[in-house]
Amino acid sequence: MRKLDLGSLKLKAESLISKVRDLKFKKHNFFLLLFSIIVLIFLVRATGNIQRVLFKKKTEVMKKAPAVTFEEEAAPVKAFKVKKTDFKDTLPAIGTIKGFKEVELKFQTAGVIESINFEEGEKVQEGDIIASLVQKDALLKLKYAEIELSKNQKLFEIGAINSIKMEQAKLEYESAKSDLDKTNIYAVSNGLFGVKLMDMGSYATPSDRIGIFVEIDKVFAEFSIIEKDIPKIALGQRAEVFVDSYPNKSFSGSVDRIAPLIEGRSRTQAIKVELDNMEGLLKPGMFVRSLIATYEKKEAIVVPSSSLKKKENEYFVYVVHKEELKKPVVETKPEGKKAVKKGLKIFGKKKEEPKVEEKVREKEAELGLVEARKVKLGYMTQDLVEVEDGLKEDELIIIEVVEEFKDKAKVEIAEVQEGLI
Repeated sequence: MRKLDLGSLKLKAESLISKVRDLKFKKHNFFLLLFSIIVLIFLVRATGNIQRVLFKKKTEVMKKAPAVTFEEEAAPVKAFKVKKTDFKDTLPAIGTIKGFKEVELKFQTAGVIESINFEEGEKVQEGDIIASLVQKDALLKLKYAEIELSKNQKLFEIGAINSIKMEQAKLEYESAKSDLDKTNIYAVSNGLFGVKLMDMGSYATPSDRIGIFVEIDKVFAEFSIIEKDIPKIALGQRAEVFVDSYPNKSFSGSVDRIAPLIEGRSRTQAIKVELDNMEGLLKPGMFVRSLIATYEKKEAIVVPSSSLKKKENEYFVYVVHKEELKKPVVETKPEGKKAVKKGLKIFGKKKEEPKVEEKVREKEAELGLVEARKVKLGYMTQDLVEVEDGLKEDELIIIEVVEEFKDKAKVEIAEVQEGLI
């Protein structure tokens, strides 16, 4: 009987211990649940405060912001103000100085060269003997002809010979004198002995060059013009010529000669600009640069070529008729001092937010309406074009045209260029 009582008591004790443990677990869960409810309530209140702050701020901004109206967007464009100007176009060219006359020096008869009286680059005066052959035979012939002429002159005076014989003697003397002259090379004008090609003691024939004579009181600047620029060149056009030897000096001349043929290999046309050279500064063979004035016109209307629009065989420009309108612009500007706003409080601290002042100002924007206008063009370069008809001074046209504008399209003038670059 005692054994049964002890067993039941043991069971009851274990049951009691289990209930105590359940009670502790429930109590722990109770406190956890209570803490969660408190945190949730706090978060709900905080979220409400944040929403009220945000919606209040949005409402104030919407009240202060201007009403937005939808209208046609004005494309920004760059404009050019039309002015009359002196239009001048030049063609750059590179060439070489040539003598006004470059003569190949040759003897008229064969013989051994006895003397060359000048060195390369020396000045030669008109009538100077530049070079001579050995003249012994020519002098003997001249002496013999002179004696025969004298003898026949006396015989003719006493009537011993007729006039024909006398005339024959004169011709033989002139022929001998001419043969002597052929052994000399004379300078036909003032100039320079350019290049010496043979030396004394050499045997020369009428086909051999012994040197080159150059006249330099006047010289030519010779240039080669490429095929596409040939239509721009004409006789009489002014040219400024520059050489590296005299960097601060220019030489003025004019186009004097234009070759009638195009060079086969280079496809260029040779032209010559005549230059005065009394000081002798320009030497044949010098490398030169030139600016040839291909076109000049006073008081011309000239516009950038980027303003043109081509339709079929006609050219157009876009004229802008300006009108000043007011364009609203919203600016956001912080105040000088920050204001502390009461509201959200986290862990005992107040969050400071800067007070924003929204200010609406009005900016004057230059707007305009587009007019597509046909123009008549004159002289054209790569960057500039002369307008002969269709534009007036002080009108505005769109430059750097990349798209087509419709008539009366609205544009915003971002920049106005008033001078040609």
